[in-house]
Amino acid sequence: MRLFTWIIVILVLTGGIHSQTTPTFCDLIRNPEKYNGKEVTVRATYRYGFEWSELYCLDCLDQGKAWLDMPTALEDTSAKSLKKMPKGAGIVNLTVQGVFVSGGTFGHSNAYRYKIEPTKISDVAVLQKGMKSPEEEKNVEKRCACGGTNPK
Repeated sequence: MRLFTWIIVILVLTGGIHSQTTPTFCDLIRNPEKYNGKEVTVRATYRYGFEWSELYCLDCLDQGKAWLDMPTALEDTSAKSLKKMPKGAGIVNLTVQGVFVSGGTFGHSNAYRYKIEPTKISDVAVLQKGMKSPEEEKNVEKRCACGGTNPK
C-alpha cells in the first residue's frame, strides 16, 4: 500500500497524472482565447426577458456577459429544468453545459462579446420572477446571484 501511495505522489508531482479542473464562468470571460470553441460546464446567473438572454457572474461583471443562445430542442432533463424558470422574464442561477464562443458579437443588437451554445441545462434556482425595478434586481443579485453573498 505504501509503494502504491508513493507511486501516485511521484506521478502527480512529475505530471504523470493530470487533475482536470472545471472552469468558472469568470475563467471563461477572463481567458476567452483559452476556452473558445470548447465544451464547458459552468454555474452562472441567467437574466432573460424580451430582448436579453445573458449569463453573468458578479465577480467579473465588469468584463462582460455572455449571450445564452437557447436552442429549440434540448434533451429531456434540460427541458424539465427549463420548466422551473419563470415565463417571459426572470433571473435564475443555473448550470449550463455547451460550447463557449468568443471573437465576435452575439445576441440582440450584437451587444455581447461571448456566447454559450448549450447542450444541457440543469440545477435551475429561481432568484426572481418577472421584471422588477432596477433596485430590487440589484438587491436580489447581491444576495443570490453568482458571486453574491449567498448564491443559490
